Amino acid sequence: MSISSETNTLGGGTQETSKSADMVRNVKDTARRMADQQKESGAERIGGVAGAIHSAADELQQKKMPVAASYVHDAADRIDNAAARLRDQSLDDLLATINGFARDQPVVFFGGALVAGFALSRFIKSASMNR
Repeated sequence: MSISSETNTLGGGTQETSKSADMVRNVKDTARRMADQQKESGAERIGGVAGAIHSAADELQQKKMPVAASYVHDAADRIDNAAARLRDQSLDDLLATINGFARDQPVVFFGGALVAGFALSRFIKSASMNR
């Protein structure tokens, strides 16, 4: 084999590697955009839940239950703050926070993941039954 044919083989491999790297980069960029959209959507939904809880607290206030209304408003404020943090954090910061929590509280993290998985499966199941 001559030196020129070895160079062509290597050059072709470099082009293929470059194409593969570009394809991986495109997939990562697409996944990041999709995850960012889901993060924003999740923050909006969480904010909506907080709004609904505030409405429930207002009803408690109207029914002359100020102490209960105060607790419910506090809970809604915490949920609203969580939505704001989710909206404001970058994906990398969010993943770092989740990883840190999982390391610090593995049992709580695993339990939360189980509950979230169960809730998601119930949601998907009910959505498919409504079709």
